[in-house]
Amino acid sequence: MNFLYYDLIFLALFCLSMVLIFLRNKKNVRIESRFFILYRTKVGLKIINFLGNRFKKTLKVLSYIVIAVGYMLMALAIFLFAQMMVSVIKMPEILKIAKVPPIMPLIPYLPQMFKIDFLPPFYFTYWIIAIAIIAIFHEGAHGIFAKFYKVKVKSTGFGFLGPFLAAFVEPDEKQLAKKRGREQIAILAAGSFANLL
Repeated sequence: MNFLYYDLIFLALFCLSMVLIFLRNKKNVRIESRFFILYRTKVGLKIINFLGNRFKKTLKVLSYIVIAVGYMLMALAIFLFAQMMVSVIKMPEILKIAKVPPIMPLIPYLPQMFKIDFLPPFYFTYWIIAIAIIAIFHEGAHGIFAKFYKVKVKSTGFGFLGPFLAAFVEPDEKQLAKKRGREQIAILAAGSFANLL
């Protein structure tokens, strides 16, 4: 059988399991707006607390690197975005040749839907594994640096913004607001640094 069939079965099972998790744990599910559903858990808090407390010297040194890399990544993102916009404005025929928008969300089946033969097929299985790896390390890094700077992490979890999967750590906002600017920036930049690694 074609991998697409297995992938679609996995997608259906994944959606069904998410609905069941939300129904069984209604007290932990909160709808933030019409399209944003959050599911709060305590999964991973022990690891975050352990790493944030255990490697203080390393995290102190790393915090300076995290901040520097965070600013460099922001500058690079702005530069690349501007460069892309200039290219599209100067040569709009690029869009006709490429047959895809210059900016689009990363969603499964996109190459198949638009019949883009120069991109490999992108299945739900690949997408969920990639999102899980990216989100776990990204949000974990925020949590570890929050713990290092003595900001309580109240919960972890995941959610859906429409059809898009999201993950989060929830620091105590009041404690975070009282921290110095450098400490706040380190906590906020830690996720991008983890993704870069």
